[in-house]
Amino acid sequence: MNKPTSVIVVDDHSLFRMGVLQALGLEKSLTVKGEGASKDEALHLVETLLPDVALLDISMPGSGIEAAREITKRWPDTKVVMLTVSEEDDDVLEALDAGATGYVLKGSPAPELITAVSTVAEGQPYLSPSLGMRLFGVIRTRTAEHRVERLIDTLTPKEAIVFELLGRGCTNRTIAAEMGVQIKTVKFHVGRLLAKLGAKNRVEAALIAQRQLVPSSSFGRS
Repeated sequence: MNKPTSVIVVDDHSLFRMGVLQALGLEKSLTVKGEGASKDEALHLVETLLPDVALLDISMPGSGIEAAREITKRWPDTKVVMLTVSEEDDDVLEALDAGATGYVLKGSPAPELITAVSTVAEGQPYLSPSLGMRLFGVIRTRTAEHRVERLIDTLTPKEAIVFELLGRGCTNRTIAAEMGVQIKTVKFHVGRLLAKLGAKNRVEAALIAQRQLVPSSSFGRS
């Protein structure tokens, strides 16, 4: 017979914590080893009990995210599932960056909570269904932005100036006047920019520039 998955629950809202304990008690393959209400208590519980899974409130005293970061660093065999009312993308990403492998919204039904704990205990990540696809989109967008940032670092000084001026909505003529070059030179740089950025046209390049715009003082003129 498989050993039950050991769990601790740390949340400073006692009534909510009680509900979580009752929900987990419905599943015979899980056993709650301890409960607490703060980061310090979470660390103490993990150190003394070495549970398979730690369920942590993201906003508990001392910060659930900081608790997750320390637990995953000091006791990597303990998996962390964050409990929160927040659906903010930044909160989810920060929790995952801290080492949490599960993220469950407070108010989720008992079967989902049990599934989350069991899934994470088996070494697989878990996100509440309402967050999954949206977070995938956020990660994909940020990955694309990071790729663009790396490409921007490869721009020559003149291409960087053209890139910034495109972001300001300048025409080729205005850019040429600003740089003191001929229009055909600007067209050459714009063409190179489109190729580097993978942009279909100057409008798309301008939109990318607007998202990444850096003050002109940071660009070298040569």
